[in-house]
Formats: sequence, C-alpha cells, structure tokens
Amino acid sequence: MKQGILIFKSVVVGACLTLLTACSLNIPPQDQFSDPDAITNVSNARSLLASAYSSYPHQEYEFSLLGNDFVPTSLSIKDISSLNLYNWNDKEINKLAPSLWQDYYNVIAQCDGLLERMNGVKAENENEEKEKIVIAAEAKTLKALCYLQLLRIFAPAYDVNPDAPGVILKSELGIEDKQRSSIRECVAKIKELLTDAASVEHSSDRNGWLSQEATQYLLADLALYSNDYQGAIDDGNKVLSKSNDIYFTSEGLNSLWSKNTYSGRIFAFNNNSSYYAGIQYSSQEGDYFMVNPQLSFVGSDLRKASFVYPFMMNGSNRELLGKYNRCNKQNQSTSYINTMRYAGAYFIVAEAYCRKGDTEAARRLINHYWHCIGVAEAPSTISNQELLNLILTDKQREFVGEGVNFFDLKRTHAAALKRQSQWGNSTTTSVASDDYRWTFPIPVSEYRFNKVEQNPGWPSN
Repeated sequence: MKQGILIFKSVVVGACLTLLTACSLNIPPQDQFSDPDAITNVSNARSLLASAYSSYPHQEYEFSLLGNDFVPTSLSIKDISSLNLYNWNDKEINKLAPSLWQDYYNVIAQCDGLLERMNGVKAENENEEKEKIVIAAEAKTLKALCYLQLLRIFAPAYDVNPDAPGVILKSELGIEDKQRSSIRECVAKIKELLTDAASVEHSSDRNGWLSQEATQYLLADLALYSNDYQGAIDDGNKVLSKSNDIYFTSEGLNSLWSKNTYSGRIFAFNNNSSYYAGIQYSSQEGDYFMVNPQLSFVGSDLRKASFVYPFMMNGSNRELLGKYNRCNKQNQSTSYINTMRYAGAYFIVAEAYCRKGDTEAARRLINHYWHCIGVAEAPSTISNQELLNLILTDKQREFVGEGVNFFDLKRTHAAALKRQSQWGNSTTTSVASDDYRWTFPIPVSEYRFNKVEQNPGWPSN
C-alpha cells in the first residue's frame, strides 16, 4: 500500500490537552475529529487549533548543538548521542530527520483539517464570527511557519538554487502522492498563506496565539530567507513600529524567561512540560555543553544577567546557558518557549539594510537596540561588511541556545563551521559551508514509497 506524506486521514489528538491560556481544554473525543460534523462551533474549532499548537516540535537544543552556540565541557562524553550530534555525525542527523519531518507535517495536517471544516463552523453572534476569521488566520500562519521550518531543514539555502527541490506542499487533508515543489514555489506558497493571514486584524493578550504582528514578523523572516531585502525591511519595520524600549531594560529582558504572559514577546509557544532539561548533567556538577566563549557578554550588556549562567566547573568559572536552563536550575517552570520577539525584528531589518548597501540605515537602527541594552554602538566610520559581521555575531549572542544560529549559518554559508574541543580551547574539525549535511535527509518512507527525490550526499537505499 502506498504510503502518503502524512499518516493521518483524520486529525487525531489526545483526549486531554491544556489550553494555551493555562485552562483545561474541552476537546471532543478522538474519533470526533474524523467526523466532519464534529467541528461545528467556534469553541471546538479553537480547541482543534490549540492541539495543533501543542503538536509543534521543539528541537531548539539540537539545532543549537549543530550551530555555533555551544562548546563541549568535561561532561560531554557522558552524553554520546548529543556529542555525536555536535560533531555532525551523519547517523545522528539521520536519526533526527524523520521525527522532524513527521512532526511538522502532523501540525500541517491538523491545520488543514481545521481549515477544511471552517465553512461548516457556525457563529452564534458577531464576536464568534470575528473569532472564526481569526482562527482561520492563525491556522494559516501556523501552517506557514511549519513549511518555512521544513524548508530551512530539508532544502538547500535559497541563493544556492531557488529552483532546487524544496518540500512537499499539501493541498488537502489526507494522503497525497506529490513530488517536492521547488524552493521558489514553496516560498511563494508560504508568502501566500502569510499575506492572507496578515490581512486579518487581530491581537491577543496571551503570548501563545499567533497574532497579526506575529504574521508580519514571519513575513519579514521569510523575505530575509529568500533574499527579498526590501520586503524584510518593509515587514520588519511594521513590527518595530510596535516595539517599546522598555522591553530592552533589565526587567524587560528578564521577563522573557518568566512564566507570565509578557508584551515584550511577539509570540511564544505554550509549554506545560520540562523544557531544555537535556543540557544539564546535574545541578551539582554542571552541563554537557557551555556557551561558546566567542560569544562572551560584556559586563555592561543587560542580557548577561539572564542569558548566561556562571558556574564553577573543573576549577574554573564557566558561562553555561542561562534562559530556560537558568529557570531549570532555579526550579522555576517554563511556561513559554520564545519564538518571536522585537530584538529579532531589529536584527532582520538591520541585516536587510546592510545587504541592500544602506550601511547608515543599518547602523542607526541596530545602534538604537545596542544603546538600550548597554552594548557598544557601531561608529560612523564602520564598513558595510564590518557592520554586517557585528550584526550577525550579536544576533547569535541574542539567540544563543534557541536554535537560530544553525539556520543563519546555512542561509549565509559564509565560512566553515568549527567544532571545538573541551571548553573551546582548540578546533578539532570544521564543517565546510557547502557540506551536504547542512540539508537534512528526506525520510526513507518518502523517497522509497512516493518517489520523492533524496537530497544529495545522503543514501537512497
């Protein structure tokens, strides 16, 4: 029997999930989601959307290992799997790829299931009619986010060849025998979904729902990914127009890691379980990996207090990851997994200005952020390339441990990725910028049963 890209003809969710507002969800039994008549009211539609959010995969730690955020500690040898992933062992990457592929397409399936049923959802009043429109917009944005992540993981960088195979674009819920669309076609589809969603005016007093502003952020991120620098500037500036410098104070930066909803977040996935616990060996002995010493935070940098965690290991004071790891060490729960925040928009727009050659616009913009957080501003005499390097390095510092750097390195492919020995004392090997492993392998079930083309360098038998 031919296997499809998705194993779901109907959307199956757990009998009990937690709503993103931290209240218990009233989700119908599993078999009701296979019944088109089950999702007939706004409440059930919102519940199905909540299940899609909760199914989104979180491998931020794994992609941080693959990027340049961390270096091994003396404890790394005690977690061979993570150390092998850090060293780009192809078997570890091959092991990670299928779950990523299936998990993202699982979320897409749930979004498709919801969108196909929206015409049958009855609104009892004007408020419910508005909510119905918002739910559809959120589903399109979440679906677009999944496609963008799949594209980043399973397709080469856009500028290498935009007509190279991208990912499979679903057109309906259920099994489809389709080939991979080109990267260019995938970008166009993602932009279509986001543009449609962005036309719906809506906001949320909770971080766990994708707002219109989050959709605009994704449009800017997509534009940067696809080398549409003016688009990144235009959409990014829409986001920045809603920023507030209070988000870049010590209190504002610390609030990013609090368990409460916070207006300084644009979007964050709700979390009800342990998160980022895999980096810690023990609270007494320390972590398997530490922050790359090349990303050292200067003393005046307001981010330092919460972004890194000083810890004595092997007789020296080391900088371990702060953020969620700090919360775990201090027995504080992590209620939100940050996905979009205003600092990200600063970096997107500043880089886009640089890429367009407008060095002064980039300098003024990023200097504003750096001034707020206590980082030295770029001088007026700086060259375009020097400023671009500073922007990319500080973006890595900003998002250390959040799985962002791997994708930036892949997108820019400017230099080889160095793999370090313990504590970052020396370079053990390097991964070339054109190494085949930057593009993950298509899972066996797809290329074996559906005639989907395997990515170069990976076996197809």
